[in-house]
Amino acid sequence: MNEKLNIQLANYVAAYQSMDAPAPPNPPAKPVLTDVEKQVFTAAEKAWERYRDSPQGKEELAATKHMDLPAFRAYVAGLPDNPIFKELISWIKSLDLPVSSFSIGLNVEVEFIVGFSATLGVAVGVGNSKGLQSCEFLSVALEEGIQAGALAGVQFGLWNHAPADLGGRAWALEGDVGLEIEFSLGFYWNSSGPLGVALTVGGGVEEGIAIVESYTFILGDQGVDPYIKPVVQPRKSNFLIIESLKCVHPSNDGTGDENEIYFIFQADGDTAYPYPTYDYFSMKEGDTWACGRSVWFNSSVKVTVYDEDSPSNDDVVGDFSISLSQLALGKSITFNSTKDYSSGLDKVEYTINVKLIA
Repeated sequence: MNEKLNIQLANYVAAYQSMDAPAPPNPPAKPVLTDVEKQVFTAAEKAWERYRDSPQGKEELAATKHMDLPAFRAYVAGLPDNPIFKELISWIKSLDLPVSSFSIGLNVEVEFIVGFSATLGVAVGVGNSKGLQSCEFLSVALEEGIQAGALAGVQFGLWNHAPADLGGRAWALEGDVGLEIEFSLGFYWNSSGPLGVALTVGGGVEEGIAIVESYTFILGDQGVDPYIKPVVQPRKSNFLIIESLKCVHPSNDGTGDENEIYFIFQADGDTAYPYPTYDYFSMKEGDTWACGRSVWFNSSVKVTVYDEDSPSNDDVVGDFSISLSQLALGKSITFNSTKDYSSGLDKVEYTINVKLIA
């Protein structure tokens, strides 16, 4: 897998890690794979073998090594339209199943700052939700001892919820189980009770039983201000820290004597990263925010500071242009805004301190 995809997936992991972590509910008592579930998973594994060994399957799976997230997502979303899986899904819909969704997902293992696994998949309505809907999803889980960048097999799932209701935090009791071949089997539940069961074919199947926590994002149009915002940066030639931001004088926005501050930084004209990623920092006159935001860059960094003014548009209260030539290794440098945002009696002034680390 390429670094761009790894970074895109890692942003979802960062969003998951930023959430409050509730105590795990007790697992269901003695989960058992039913006969009809065994039939479905055995048929799904055989369908995967047919696809994987076909000329089309070989070509498409080889291409995943070079895909970014949008391309990978489009590929996975198209799997139910492949004749092999179309036939499988049609057969599953004909069964009298006490479930609501069947899913196909591809597993990726990534070692990028932290090790994690991601399953990018598509779920279709079966059983109780037969013919009603489908959804695309991305599930992430922190993992140890993963094989960095490996496409770690395919996951098939039977779920008690309709496709659009599969999102959120879940726990799974995972282990190896023998049918006709070795599988990794996971029984999933959340605070509301059992969610379903998933079978992973291919990849390393470890011995023993483990409880794994994961979070599933339902993918779709997230609008102009997407929930999943960029966090993970690619390594570049130089590394600095925005040590602190000082409010010399806040903007008078008519709602009090403090600003709700966040900033966006952009290295070398590339991806723009918000900080804090999903929040702001309240600042009054004279306050200093020890933000400690690290930035990888080659030659320059642009920082734009905003005062959040929901529901109206956020106000810019500072622009900073930082170039490598202005910095000295290990020394803190104070930068003033390149533009004065004062107007009338409203004197606005923010400064930042930056240190080149490496």
